[in-house]
Amino acid sequence: MRKKLRQLTRPKVRPEIQEHSMKAAFLCAASLLLFMLSGCYTSPSSQVSASQFSASQFKASTQSFPVGVQPFDDYLKDVEDYLLKHRAFISDNKTQEIAMNMPFECGTQYRDIGVLLVHGLGDSPYFFRDVANAMCNEGIHVRTILLPGHGSKPGDMLNVNYEQWQAETNHHIKLFSEEVDNLYIGGFSTGANLTTIASFSMAEELDIKGLMHFSPAFKSRFFVSRLAPYIDSLFPWPNVEEEDNPSRYNSTAMPGFAAYQESVNVLQELFSQSEAKRTLNLPVLMVVAEKDSVVDTKNIAEQFEDNFTHPRKCLLWQGDNKPEVPDNTLIMQTMNLPEKRISAASHMSTLFSEHNTLYGKESRFRICDNGQGSDAEARCKAGEEVWYGPWGFEPEIENTKLISDQEERVYARLTYNPYFDRMVEQLLAFTGKTKVEAFCKT
Repeated sequence: MRKKLRQLTRPKVRPEIQEHSMKAAFLCAASLLLFMLSGCYTSPSSQVSASQFSASQFKASTQSFPVGVQPFDDYLKDVEDYLLKHRAFISDNKTQEIAMNMPFECGTQYRDIGVLLVHGLGDSPYFFRDVANAMCNEGIHVRTILLPGHGSKPGDMLNVNYEQWQAETNHHIKLFSEEVDNLYIGGFSTGANLTTIASFSMAEELDIKGLMHFSPAFKSRFFVSRLAPYIDSLFPWPNVEEEDNPSRYNSTAMPGFAAYQESVNVLQELFSQSEAKRTLNLPVLMVVAEKDSVVDTKNIAEQFEDNFTHPRKCLLWQGDNKPEVPDNTLIMQTMNLPEKRISAASHMSTLFSEHNTLYGKESRFRICDNGQGSDAEARCKAGEEVWYGPWGFEPEIENTKLISDQEERVYARLTYNPYFDRMVEQLLAFTGKTKVEAFCKT
């Protein structure tokens, strides 16, 4: 697929195709892509005005993001200097915002086991804080990186590309492999793509021990995402939102989506090679939300079974419809939890503990723009009691007596994992830490 993509050229924009209808068609596709890949919907009330859009946060920095830096301590210093200079702060607590977006490591006193984690599109290393702390407390050295274009301001996504992200991922994998005896790698969403791609060329050379993936984005649910690499120059901002989340962007420029889609294209090409080349004989642990609104989870389950051939593998499936994988490689975790007002897991919920200060169950931070209409969103923002699920969640109603009740539910995004501690037990068992008696057993 990638060879075919490289043979294609971006469409030339001639005067005769610059009609309103053509623009509208491209904009519709780009907007839909943004909504679906980010897993959220932008309500009219939260969209940024024309005057706000011209602000510096939507323009790229003139200074390049630091890449290829070593050792890791120098990398941390260079990234911090960059963020201090270029971040568009959204609060008065600049120290906290910098800390949430900085790459970090913990458990540096341990050398036996190391885990390198790569975040997703528009996100930050903060997404791994809970997972990292849990593993470091058990004697594992965990390290995270910040992908170029992230952590500073949405405008810095205008200059990103897939090759840049892949090169930076590969650089840090090699760097960390020289500092620990047993290296595991993995990531969240796009980060899972990047580390899986790296494994095809680096796993044997660096003796990588396994992959840890959270909501891997191997394939989008929506065909329109394939357009991203060809419309990023036409519509760099399909839509923008008010920035109110210190840990990630609400607005993401189209080049960011194009970079994500290129990671999908490369990975799917690798997965489509001849029988001998398309598989990874590497242990793997995946945590997948069945009702994930962003990625094609059925496809992920199929590729978990077909393309990862090592016998030591496990799929933590957060949902109620069993995927077609062998029972000895599957842990089912129901997300029908009415006592917690949870209906389904979301793309992002796999990573966070219920005690997380920003995303946990006691946090006042709510993601209410959840694909449910302006009235329900307003009720969510007003503080009404809500249920939790992924973007655009619609209950599968089997009992007609419940139809009225479920149709009246107001949803906010589920932002924490009710099985977080059990997930950590499996992560520790996966790395050889005997927190549970047997790997991939409930």
